[in-house]
Amino acid sequence: MLRDYKSVIKNKKFKYIWISQIFSQLTINIMNFVLLIRLFEVTGSAISTSLLWVAYALPAILVGPFASAVVDLVDKRKMLIFTNLFQALVILIFGFAANSSIFFLYEVVFLYSLLNQFYVPSETSTLAFVLKKDKLVHGNSLFFITQQGSLVVGFALAGLLNAFLGFNNTIFLCSAFLFIAFLSTLFLPSLKSENEIPKGFETAVFGFFKHISNGYAFIKSERKVLTPVLLLIGFQVALQVVIVQFPTLAKNILNIPLNSAGIYMLVPAGIGAVFGALFIPKILKRDVRKKTLIDIALLAMAISLIFLTFVIPLFSYIVRFILSFLSVVVIGFSFVAILVPSQTFLQESTPSELRGRVFGNFSFLVITVSVLPVVFSGSIVEIFGIKSLLLLLSVFIFVVYGFSKKFGDRFLAG
Repeated sequence: MLRDYKSVIKNKKFKYIWISQIFSQLTINIMNFVLLIRLFEVTGSAISTSLLWVAYALPAILVGPFASAVVDLVDKRKMLIFTNLFQALVILIFGFAANSSIFFLYEVVFLYSLLNQFYVPSETSTLAFVLKKDKLVHGNSLFFITQQGSLVVGFALAGLLNAFLGFNNTIFLCSAFLFIAFLSTLFLPSLKSENEIPKGFETAVFGFFKHISNGYAFIKSERKVLTPVLLLIGFQVALQVVIVQFPTLAKNILNIPLNSAGIYMLVPAGIGAVFGALFIPKILKRDVRKKTLIDIALLAMAISLIFLTFVIPLFSYIVRFILSFLSVVVIGFSFVAILVPSQTFLQESTPSELRGRVFGNFSFLVITVSVLPVVFSGSIVEIFGIKSLLLLLSVFIFVVYGFSKKFGDRFLAG
């Protein structure tokens, strides 16, 4: 099984973009944790943590489509270099000014997200350029290992760093991680676009809107692109809701110190996700349909979430700990079993010249669609409690599973 990954890992071009992704993901997860904890400790409000996501979402709404169009027009290597460098500087400046006001962190998140609108589509579309088509599933799996592993390591490290180094020093360390990501992208080859950059302001503006329009038109017209886009959007939104309400989960369900919550909750999720990223490509190579794997994962995730929320709390402490650990492992595995086949299918179905705008538009849609659910999740938690929110997420997954089983094949066939 590991032999399948050797050729991908030995690919120098992939290694450079992978290193950049590793340190970028590690940074964003450490930042997510320490900023959420900082806000929750100062305000004690689930709504204040929800508003942090609004600060992150605004740049996507304002410049996301333009950013995705730019990615298709310029050298992706230069875009990765500049975004990593400027993100490192933004975080470094925040480290010196963090004590001035708690609300200053909203501005930092806004600037970081603004740069991320250019980084994310550049990174995702670069992956499809540096790997052959038959290796994309392995590249995506390694990227998901990084994402899920950095989620576990980042949240676990963040608690320890926040406790022993302090908030400001943790921020400085995040800036150093982004500088390493910047250095890695310097070794990438030039990834110039086949499209010409238009001359003149009016031509450029018209070109931007044309690229945006073409991207959305392509997504809507191709069922094999629209379907994974909708699925990925739904589950990325659900993930953001859970992340934003992480401090409330730790306090009201687990009743543990906030700095320890990352280890307790995310280690089993990370274990499941890593196993999923390792084994799912092997399962797909046996000619198992991507849709079949996704359907099984949807059902397993919904049942595990209901079990975790309403059944496991009825048992004694030791039994509850073991069962909750296993349930979260299943949820982590199922999450990757949904995302890896979906994203691979999306990349396979999208022409190379459209990948930048498709993934840029996808990122824009995820963030835009998630604003209201994230904001309302804070209100739901404060009024009805965290279990009500988890119940709603379970119902959503069951509905997606039912639709996929009954209408999925016909929808893909048009």
